[in-house]
Amino acid sequence: MASIKTKLCSLGMAAAMLLALAGCNLSTPSSVGSIGGGDIPAGVYLMAQYDAYNTASSLADLATGETASDVKAVLKAECTGTIGDEQVTATGEEYIARLTQRSLEYYAAVEQKFADLGATLEDAAVESVEDSVESLWSTNGDLYAANGIGKKSVQAYLENAQKASTILELVYGPQGSDPVSDAEYTDFLNNECYYIETVQFPLVDYSTYTMADDEQKSQIMEQVNACVDELNRTATGEEAGSTALYEAASTYLPPAMETLGATMESAQEALYYAGAQLYTPDDLAPYGGDGYNSLTDPLDAVGMGQWTTIDLGTAVLAARRVDPLKTYTVDQLTKQYDLLTALKGEKLQDQFYAEGAAMEHALDQSAMNTYSASKIKKDV
Repeated sequence: MASIKTKLCSLGMAAAMLLALAGCNLSTPSSVGSIGGGDIPAGVYLMAQYDAYNTASSLADLATGETASDVKAVLKAECTGTIGDEQVTATGEEYIARLTQRSLEYYAAVEQKFADLGATLEDAAVESVEDSVESLWSTNGDLYAANGIGKKSVQAYLENAQKASTILELVYGPQGSDPVSDAEYTDFLNNECYYIETVQFPLVDYSTYTMADDEQKSQIMEQVNACVDELNRTATGEEAGSTALYEAASTYLPPAMETLGATMESAQEALYYAGAQLYTPDDLAPYGGDGYNSLTDPLDAVGMGQWTTIDLGTAVLAARRVDPLKTYTVDQLTKQYDLLTALKGEKLQDQFYAEGAAMEHALDQSAMNTYSASKIKKDV
C-alpha cells in the first residue's frame, strides 16, 4: 500500500500536470485562421475588431447616460449604418462582427494581390509606416496594449494600406498594367471635380468661439457682397490666382474681421483667407444632403467664372468656379491632388472587398471567441 507521503506526491504531480495543461489551453492563439490561404494574425484581427467597434459605437442607439466607451452597452445597442452597398441594422455585436470580417477579407485580398505582383514597398513607404506606428503608439500605445495589440500588429495593419497604394500605382499608374489616360483625367476634372477660387469670411470669432449675431453677420455680408462685386469686375480671367483676388481679400476682409472683434496686424494676413482648391467628389460629398450641395449648387446657379456668395454656416465665401486646365496641366494636377486615388481608388477598393469575400474562409471560431469583442477596453 502506498504511503500517505507517496499519495500526496502523486497528487501533487497530477495537479502540476493539470495546471500545465490548463496553461496550454489558456494561452492565446497567434492566428485566427486564414482567408484565401493567407494567415490572419491575431493582432491584425484585434486591430480590425477595434476599428469596427469604434465605427459601431458611433452608430449605436445608446440610452441616456450610456457612452461610446461603455462596451457592454454598445454591443447590445442597435446600430444602423452602411456596410459596402448594404444598409444594415443589427446589434452592436453583430455589426462589429460583420465589419471585422469585411476588413479581414480586404486585408487578405491585398496581401494576395501584392504577392502575386511580386511587389515590394519602397523605402519611403516603409519609413512612412514606421513613423505612423511610432506616432500611434506614443498616443494610443497603452490602449492598444490593453487590447492585446502589439506594435508589430499595428505595423502589419498599416503596411497593408501601403501595399494597397502600391498596387494602385502598379495597375493604374503611368507605368501600370492599365494606366489612366490623360483623356480620362480630363473628363474626370471637367465633369466630376470643381476647381474653386475663394475669399473666406469667418462668421466665428475663434478667440472666443462665438458666432456672429444677426447684426454682425449683416455687416459682414456687406463686405462679402462688395468683394463679390469687385471680383466680378476685376477677376474675370479664365486662369486662377490673379492678383485681383488677393487685392480684394486685403480690402474687404480686415473690416469684416473687425466686426467680429478680431483685428489683423496687416492686410497681408488677409491673403491666408484667399486661394484656390480642386475639390474631388469625395471632397464635395460632406457639403451635400437632401438633394442639395451647399458648395456646388450656388456656383452652378451663376455659371463658370462668375463670382457669388456661399453661406456655409461658420463662414461665407466669395467664390467662383474656374477650369483648372486653363491654369495647370493634367500632370501637375495629378501630382498635386493625387487624382489617381480620387479616380481609381474606390474601384480598386471595391475589387479587394469582392475578391476577399470570394476567397476560401478557414477562420477558427474558437480562436475568434478567445478575442471576443466583449473584452475590448476603452479606458486604461
